Amino acid sequence: MTASTLSQINVYPVKSVGGVSLSNAWVEKQGLMFDRRFMLALADGAMVTARKYPHMVKVTSVLTPDGLIFSAPNRPPLKIRYADFKMQPTPAKVWGDAFEAYTTLDEADDWFSQVLGKRVELLFTGEQSQRVREKLGHNVSFADGYPLLLISQGSLDELNRRSREVHSMDQFRTNLVAASTEPFIEDSWKRIRIGEVEFEAVKPCERCILTTVDVESGKFRPSKEPLKTLSEFRSNDAGGVFFGQNLVAKNEGLIRVGDEITVLEYKQKERYVERISESFSATSDTISAQKELKVCVNGQHFTADNQRSLLEQAEEVGINIPNSCRAGLCGACRVKVVDGEVNHPDVPAYEHIDAAGGEILACCAVPKTDIEVSY
Repeated sequence: MTASTLSQINVYPVKSVGGVSLSNAWVEKQGLMFDRRFMLALADGAMVTARKYPHMVKVTSVLTPDGLIFSAPNRPPLKIRYADFKMQPTPAKVWGDAFEAYTTLDEADDWFSQVLGKRVELLFTGEQSQRVREKLGHNVSFADGYPLLLISQGSLDELNRRSREVHSMDQFRTNLVAASTEPFIEDSWKRIRIGEVEFEAVKPCERCILTTVDVESGKFRPSKEPLKTLSEFRSNDAGGVFFGQNLVAKNEGLIRVGDEITVLEYKQKERYVERISESFSATSDTISAQKELKVCVNGQHFTADNQRSLLEQAEEVGINIPNSCRAGLCGACRVKVVDGEVNHPDVPAYEHIDAAGGEILACCAVPKTDIEVSY
């Protein structure tokens, strides 16, 4: 049954930087060709994303016959050619996946380091990524977890109808957009065919702080939109919010804008909690003037302040507290306060942690006094 047509194809050559719209694309098992084949990383291979450096989205990408061109505000463009890459094997990490990638060019490392204001390296997956995800049974690019993301136009329209602000597809970094005007019709698709390729929807896409980056300014929206609105009608019992469907390709082939989306198998839509809540509201405590504090995380001591989150300040000194959404949705960054106090906003995951027992969310909690925490 034809349910819609494909209205957009987007690839993001470098993870977290601006994308490129295409009229047609070749689909591989590891994802769309050219999509997330590059990633910025620290010296140890850990990924660097717009979750922490939101101005990354202001970097634009252009595909050329033999490489890419990148542009950024107040910077000369960077032109790179595949033939010039050093291609030295180097460790890479995307969330819990550790695998081998390849170096590119010193010039590219320097350019992106200047853009971010932090020393980074531009890594390349190679023609075929060495990152194999067991749950999928094949390799995946530098994408967060799944090769492709699909969202319908109707879903974005419904979000905008409910939200206090206007949102665009660019915020959600989707690969494929269905023209259907029916909100969340994609939630009912289990297997679909577009052009020469059959896809399977394997998991709703859980959203994070990256969706709150204003793509025009390269800054986080203080309102925490669209996460605030999504939490009111697209959240599960644990507080996670979902928008779009993660896809895997069952074969390789060509897809084109305008292709029919044929549904081969339907599924029951996920059930989400409808709530009117004060989630994402600011803490009732007023944060005082900036002052220097002493913080201890798992026995590691450093100096911090009372203005920024515990997670952000710990990362600055090389302490990597486990995290995911960075928006108080998932609870991955929970830590226990052994001594001291924090200011903590009312965010969705707060009700799912043992707050009475001293648990806090490091991505949201701001030190109020000298503190000691463990995880």
